[in-house]
Order: sequence, then structure tokens, then C-alpha cells
Amino acid sequence: MASAIFYMFEAIALNKKFVTSTTVGQSAKVVFSLGSILLIIITLVYILYANNFLMSMRKHDYGLFMMLGAKSSKIGTLINLETLTVGLFSTLIGVVAGIGLTKVISNMLVTALDIPVKYFQAVYNPAIWSTLILFMILFIVAGLMNARSFTKTAALKLLNSESKTDWKQPRTKRLIGQAALGVIFLAMGYYSLDHIQQLKGLSILIGLVTIVCGTYFIFNSFFVILLERLQQSVLNKRGINSFTIAQLKFRIHDYTKILSIVSLLFSLALGAITVGIGLQNGLPETANAKSAYVIATTNPSSKMAELIAKTHGKNENNYQQKVTKKAVYYRLSEFSRQPIEYPTFVSNGNPQGNLQIKKSRLGQLGNSHSQPYQQLRTLQNVNLKTHQIKFVSDQVFSKVSGEINHLKLIRVKDLNGQSASLKAIFDLQKRELGSKVVQSMGESLILYEFVKNIFSSMEFMGVFLGIAFLAMLASCLMFKILSGIDRDKTRFEMLNKIGTSQRSLKRSIMLQIMGLFGLPAALGLINVGFGLQMFVKASLLHHAYQAFAYSSIGFLALYLVYYVITVLIYQKVVVPKAQNER
Repeated sequence: MASAIFYMFEAIALNKKFVTSTTVGQSAKVVFSLGSILLIIITLVYILYANNFLMSMRKHDYGLFMMLGAKSSKIGTLINLETLTVGLFSTLIGVVAGIGLTKVISNMLVTALDIPVKYFQAVYNPAIWSTLILFMILFIVAGLMNARSFTKTAALKLLNSESKTDWKQPRTKRLIGQAALGVIFLAMGYYSLDHIQQLKGLSILIGLVTIVCGTYFIFNSFFVILLERLQQSVLNKRGINSFTIAQLKFRIHDYTKILSIVSLLFSLALGAITVGIGLQNGLPETANAKSAYVIATTNPSSKMAELIAKTHGKNENNYQQKVTKKAVYYRLSEFSRQPIEYPTFVSNGNPQGNLQIKKSRLGQLGNSHSQPYQQLRTLQNVNLKTHQIKFVSDQVFSKVSGEINHLKLIRVKDLNGQSASLKAIFDLQKRELGSKVVQSMGESLILYEFVKNIFSSMEFMGVFLGIAFLAMLASCLMFKILSGIDRDKTRFEMLNKIGTSQRSLKRSIMLQIMGLFGLPAALGLINVGFGLQMFVKASLLHHAYQAFAYSSIGFLALYLVYYVITVLIYQKVVVPKAQNER
């Protein structure tokens, strides 16, 4: 799985044409260079945990071989060969799986986000070679470490290794102090992100330091204190809850570092997906801030009329106009029946204001400084921007010399849903009028397409890499939990011998692993929830929490898959056949 996820990342990171084709260009190179380093570190941790899990299953066997007289050099060679063989086959399978996942996920994202992605390739040779080389180096190192560890350890120690632990009961005062620090640090971090307008760049720096420290202290103490309180409650006396809570307390304190890292990177991955989806969902509001009308066309051609007719969920305003040398004349009666709409921002306690689309009043049309007047001026033919706009009665309009032109203004309820139709209209406008003329038009479609082209690749990368990082982190946590599986065999065997039912044993495992998976996810969700305030206050995202809800559901669904897999593996290995039920 690690090699599959690493390939997915490298398929983007090493594809220079794809990365530099984005509007962020050189910045993207830096981001992916740092991302590659981060992923290599996570991969190293992943390999170590997976390796520990596999070796813990073999310690007894190797110790037995040594007791029977096998030479240390032979054992070392066997361990190296076993590690490299497993590593090679798993890496090859992972690369193939990575290519498949890259293809499937990229196609899903391109369809779901409706974004153009240039130069992206699911099968990318440099990514294949970098994945194979890195993982073989890691497995060679892991093999050497395993061989050295086993050959330098006495056979008797290997046979009894699962019965030893380095865990010590933490002091209550220290726990309380660290828990208080954790809450204070998190509060400081959330406050700084919420006040980004006042703190500027310092907000991110403060948030980064305090949230990292706060997360560590929360796992190292706060959750341990909660579990100690549970041990003193009535709940502890039911069934084998005392065993379950004690196990969870031991694991959380023992896994502080990995749980903190998982929680923080969970936040980053979910945040990347949320921002990517939020940018996509916020495009219509960004575009509507420029103009209430997505399309404005004068005397549309038959082809243009055909494309407009195919656009669903639209509202049309049609106005007749006559043009003289210095003025553009409109029928006032048409604006009475079809008031022109315009965007405006209403405060409602928000410093940036909330976007609202309002309808014009007849009294506003005569004021050249009013928003409806300015809205209409930008939607006319670009050659008429310097002309005065006059609203006259039907009688006066009929007396004005000149041909009657037809101005058609279109509003669309779902810009993202109709993006294909709108893209066809946009392309036709460029062919009929020329790109320079189109860029100077006042319709919101221009801004919509412009912003979409800017952010499309970044949206794709954010969502794609967020999914990849989640899979890697969940895999790391899974193997960290499974690495302690051998030590739990004896404990569950003892419970089985004193008559504990298999149902109770399996329930205990489910609750323990639920705590180890659930607590980092819960804190990660809280971190993202507060972190989004930074984007909301900076007016970078519209409806951020709606996007957060959607991304969280998908994120937790994938996370749940890893939880179920971990529980099933743990139960299969640890839970013995029930002697009391034979």
C-alpha cells in the first residue's frame, strides 16, 4: 500500500510539465519538493512499523532456530533474503496498484470537479523507477537492521520478548499539567487562525507551533486522564471493560508520537481536500460578484442562440436598444417588467459582506453612478461603454432613428452544473468576437472561466494528494497497532482460559482500536474546523463548512475501511478458539 501511495504522489511531483503548467508554477515545485521529503519520512515510518509487525510474528521462530544450533550468519542471511523478497513483491504489486488507483482517482476527480488537466499521466516511468529504487533501498536497510537486531539478541530473549514492556505509570500531577498546556496551546492556535486579519502572516506561524505542541500534549496526557476517570466509574466494572480501558490507556500513552503525527497530517490531508472542494464550490459566487449575468450577448447568432437554448436552469432578460453617436436608448417599460439584477454586498456582521443579488428600481436607472446603471453599461457591446444610457418611453423609443438591437442577458442557477454548456458558449464568443474583446466584457462567465483555469490544477492536486496522504497515514497507524499484536496473544489467551466469551474479546478489540483510530480523527476534524476560519476570514473560500461536511464524510468512509481491516486482522490473530464454547 505504501508503494502504491508513494507512486500516486510521485506521478504528480516528478511530472514537471504538469506541475509547471499550473498557474502557481515555480511555487508548486517547492511544494512538491517538500511534499516528497515529507512522504519519504512517512514512508520510512510506515516500513518500520510494517517490518516490526512482520518480524514480531517471526521472533519466536528465529529464536527457536538459534536454540537448535543455527549459526547467526545463516539467520542473518535468511532474514535479509526474506525481507528483500517480501519487499520486492510487495513493491511491484504496489506500483501496479498505484497505477490503477492513479488512473481511477484522477478520472473521478476530473469528472467530479469538471476541470481540465493537462500533461497528467497515470503511467509515468520516472515515478515507477523512483518508487522501485526508494523502496528497495528501504527494504535493504530494514533487512540489515533486522539481521543485526536478531543476531545480536540472545535466543532466550527472542523467545520471551513479547512478555516485556517499557511502560511506566505516569505521574498524575504531570499529566494534569500537560493536559492544561495542551488545551491552552490548542486554544492559542485556534485563536490565531481565527484572527488572521489582525495577525497576518504571524497567525500561521503561531498556529503551526501551538497546534503541534497542543496535539502532542493532548495525546500524552489529556486522553490518559479521561481514561483514568473512566477507570474510576461504574462503567469500568461491566464485563471486561476494566481490561479494555487499561489496554487503551497503555496504548494511547505508548503511541503518543504516532497518534499526534496521524492527527496533524490527518488535518492537513482533510484540509487539502476541503480547500480543493471549497474552491470548486465557491467559483459561482466569485463569478457572480462581478456580474449577476453569466452571459451577455447583443444580436446573438443562430449558433449562439442554439447553445443558449441548451443551457438548463436559466433566466433570460431581453431588452431592445437603439444606438446613436453618443447615446444608447432602451425602453423603460421593459425594465419595469424585467428589472435588471446586480450584485451587492450586505454586511450582516461580516466585514467582507455577504453577496446578494438585488433587482433594480426604476428610480435607480436614471443615476449614472448607481449599481444597476453600471451593471448594464458593462454588459452592453464593448464599443458602447462611453455612450450615455437613456431610458425612454415606448413612444420616444420608436422615434429614435437607427436599427433595433436585441440585448440578451442570461442568469444560470447552477454554474458548475452547466459548465460544459457555458464553456461552449465562451469558446464561441472568442471565435466570433476575438479573445481581447471577450476579456473586456462584463459577463460573469469571463471571470468564472478565468478563475477556474487558475485553480483547476491546484484543486486536482489538493484533493488527489489529500486522499493519498490519508491512505498512507491510516496504513501507518494500522501497522503500528498491528506491531503490538504478538504481545496481546498471551493476554487474550488468559482471558479465554478463565471463560471470557469470544464475543467479549472481539468487542474489546473493536473498542481499543476504535479509540486509537477515532481520537486522532476527532482531533483532526476539530483542527480543520478551526483552521478553515483562516480561509473564511481571508475571503478565500465561500461556504467552506459545506465543503468541509462533504469532504469529511468521504474522508471518514475511507478511514473506516482501514479501521475494519485492522480489527479483522487483529481479531483473527489474537482471539483464540473459545475453550469455554468447545
